[in-house]
This record gives sequence, structure tokens and C-alpha cells, in this order.
Amino acid sequence: MTDDGINVGMPPWKIAGQEQLLPGASIEQRWELARSAGLDGIELRARSGEALEARFDVLHRAVGRGVVLPSVCLDVLPLAGDAERGAEALGQMSSRLGPIAALGVGVVVVPVSGTRRVPVPRSSTEDPGTLLDGLRLLSERAAREGVSVCLQPVNRYEGDQVNTLAQAAELCRAVGVPSARVAASTFHMNIEEADPAVALLAAGPWLGHVALADSNGLEPGAGHVDFAAVFAALDAGGYRGWTSLACRLSGPDVLPAAVGVLRQAGG
Repeated sequence: MTDDGINVGMPPWKIAGQEQLLPGASIEQRWELARSAGLDGIELRARSGEALEARFDVLHRAVGRGVVLPSVCLDVLPLAGDAERGAEALGQMSSRLGPIAALGVGVVVVPVSGTRRVPVPRSSTEDPGTLLDGLRLLSERAAREGVSVCLQPVNRYEGDQVNTLAQAAELCRAVGVPSARVAASTFHMNIEEADPAVALLAAGPWLGHVALADSNGLEPGAGHVDFAAVFAALDAGGYRGWTSLACRLSGPDVLPAAVGVLRQAGG
């Protein structure tokens, strides 16, 4: 609302879709489908770093043809219970930041997991020093490449170290590098946050990415997440970055309707 009483509404949110939601034989075909569904970009999904590296040439050509790739979601980071594996994963991620940045990707989302088999403290800052140092080096490399590394909390059933936005922000604070940011996921927040909108507002200064899924992990509109409250909290916190659809689909033709739910919720 402006001083003269005119309601200017919330900003036009930039919404990407994770690539596995978009059928097609090529990234260009997926881009056409994304645009027809009302999406603004494609978030790459890299379950294997080697597989991503093998696609760099193809992705570069696609970017040259107008495909928009704002973010990439990498493998989960084993933060606790296996420090050696975690440090190795950080090193692999660091080596890929340059080629990823060359695609125009500005955000690298890293879900943070922890083993359930080893009793460990819940606080994220009690992470072994080796991994904290590795996160710091990764973030410093990201800053040089012009990329943000966004740590995404996961729910207690997928990890027990970083479950809330506050814990992720605490970890970023411990890393102490501005390129270390927080990625919020409405699916995980629905399980872990007492009030997702309040948590988003509190994490506002640290937010670098927002993943959108409904309470059951399906597309927006298939569960009970209050997306209007989500977007209102993002707006109030000053967030102006990308969001991405990171969910499963309940049917083959539901994507346009899900984007419509988000557009309506976002004002």
C-alpha cells in the first residue's frame, strides 16, 4: 500500500520448475513446456555430479538459445556422522562451481542431511570443524564465481542436524561468508516449523532460495500449505529471489494449475 492509498500488490515472483517435472527429450523441449505452464525458468537437478558435468556442453547451447537456468539442486550434503564423506562431497561441489556459474546459474541449493544411525547433537554449529571449514571454503569459492550456496534444512525423517530455518541461518552465521545462504522448502517447513510464515520472516536476511511443494510433497494446491501466507512473509522480509517448484505431481496435466495456484497466492 502506497502513501496515497493505492494497493500495489506483491512483486511478480520468479518461479522455476525442477527439470524432472518437465517431460521432454531435450532441455529445449522442457523449456517450451515450462513456458507454456507459466514458469520462468528451469531448476537443474543433479543427483550425480558426474552426470551434471557430462551435460555442460548441452546446457551451454541451451542457454545460448534462451533457456533460463537460475538454480541447480545438488546432492544432499552429509553434515554429520560421516565427516570424511562430507568433506569429500564439499570438495567435489567446489570444483563444479565455475562451470555451473558459466551457465548463468546464480544459486546452488544443497539439502543438508545427517545420518540417523549415529547419535549427534541437534545444534548445527556443533558440526565437526573439518566440515565447517569445508563449507567456508565452498562459500568463498562460490563468492568468487558470483554464486550463492544455499543450505536447505530437511525434515527429521531425512536428517537430524539442520531441520529448521533458524538452524540453517545459525550455520551460515558460523560459516561467516555472505555467499552462504539459506534455502527454504515449504514441504520440510510444514513438518518442522511451528509457524512457517513467522520462520520465513525471521530468516529473511539469510534467504537465498525458496522451494515450493505442498504439505504432502505434491504440487501446490494438492495439500494444505497456505501459499498466500508464504508469499506475504517473503514479501514482508524483502525477499526478491527465485522460487522453484520442487515436488511430485499427482497427475500428468496438473502443472499449469499448480503454477496458477502460486500466481494467485503471490498476488
